[in-house]
Amino acid sequence: MVSPTPELVALVARLGNALGSASRPSSLDDELARATAAVRALFDSAACSCALVEAGGDEIRFVAANGIGANAITGKVMQVERGIAGWVAMTGQPIAIADVRVDPRFARDVAEETNYVPTSILAAPLLGADGEVLGVLEVLDARAMNENTGRDLDVLGFIGSQLATTVRLTRTYDRLGSVLLTALAGAADEAEFADTLNSLVESGHDDQELAELVRAFHQLSSTGPAGQKFALTVLTASLEYTRSRA
Repeated sequence: MVSPTPELVALVARLGNALGSASRPSSLDDELARATAAVRALFDSAACSCALVEAGGDEIRFVAANGIGANAITGKVMQVERGIAGWVAMTGQPIAIADVRVDPRFARDVAEETNYVPTSILAAPLLGADGEVLGVLEVLDARAMNENTGRDLDVLGFIGSQLATTVRLTRTYDRLGSVLLTALAGAADEAEFADTLNSLVESGHDDQELAELVRAFHQLSSTGPAGQKFALTVLTASLEYTRSRA
């Protein structure tokens, strides 16, 4: 039996790290639903919601909520220039409003549709590593908000940064499915799969984790027929595993 070279061992290790970072089989909506429940409990608030910026950047969609009006607000889509959440999405700045009645940014009509109009709102952005706003986390009528508003915003901002990581990794996994798994489905054999990977590497990717994963598979398949077969086997096995965890 021929021992693998140190280069191949290092490459397989890097491949494993990339797969581990990119593969998140759990549902993003479920994770955000659990997060909003935890944040509402932490702030002892009437409600908590999380909205994500839609692909075009012109709208936000409330994807998870907990507390009063949660069912009514979940799934709601708003123009990004409307409401407190929209303002946070546009500016990337956290905000604390003690009385929404005197703030012109407050979208009262949207609140009324949920049958709950809050008095106070805390909101923080979900910021990506590059400063991109991925979404907004809102807390309605937090108990004793005025006692330490600055600390509350710091805590909410930290939670928002953690949720941004969850959103980013989940979207990376989604793109992994549309890129690598599409390549797998369309490949007749290992050699064709390697050719597809080569095309993907040449096209480039903005997402760092996905680009690293594509390059790792490509380099592995470039080692020869055995590497091509191994790359295909690893991807197929990872797909089956993540499907079993979904």
